[in-house]
Amino acid sequence: MEISEFQPILYGLGELYDKELTPNLVNIYYEIFKDFSIERFKKAIGEVIKSHKYANLPKPAEILEYLEGTREDNALIAWLKVRGAIENVGYYESVEFDDPVISHCLFQMGGWMKVCEVLNKDLPFMEKDFMELYRLYAKRGITQPIKLSGFFEVDNLAKGFYSNIPEPIKIGWKNNGLLIDQRKSTALVVG
Repeated sequence: MEISEFQPILYGLGELYDKELTPNLVNIYYEIFKDFSIERFKKAIGEVIKSHKYANLPKPAEILEYLEGTREDNALIAWLKVRGAIENVGYYESVEFDDPVISHCLFQMGGWMKVCEVLNKDLPFMEKDFMELYRLYAKRGITQPIKLSGFFEVDNLAKGFYSNIPEPIKIGWKNNGLLIDQRKSTALVVG
C-alpha cells in the first residue's frame, strides 16, 4: 500500500476519534501497515470502527487483530490444518507446512509420525498442547519451515535407499487460491 492511499484513511480515523495526528505518528502507523493491501486495511479499519468502544484512537495492535487475527485464532486455524493433514495425508508421507510455526510445534511434540499415531480419544489433549506451543512459537517469529519425516522417508533412509526418498507433501501452500495437498491435488483445509 502506498502512503498516499494510507494517509487519508488514517487522518479520517483521527478525525473520527478527535485525535490530531502528527506526521511522525502517521509514519509509525504506516510502517506497521504498509505491507497490507489497501483493501484489507480499509476493511480492518471498518471493523475496528464498528467494535471500538473507547473515545481514543485505536492502537496498531487492535487494527492488526482484524488484519491477522489473534494468536488464539491463528492457533486454531493451524490446528485445523494439522487435523486435515493427519486425516488426508497420514503417517507414511513426509510433510511440509506453509506455516513454519506448525512444523516447529509438531517437531517439539515428537514429530509427524508420532502425532499421526495419537488415538482419537487423545486428540483433545494434543490439541491443547499444540495450541499452547503455537502461541509460544508465534511470538518468537519463526520463519524457517522444516520438513517432518513420514514412515516412507525414515524407512528408506534406514535401509540406505537414499534415492527413494519421496518429496514431502506440501500442506497449505497456495495454488489458485486453494490450500492443497500438492501431490494428490486435493483440497485439505480452506482457511
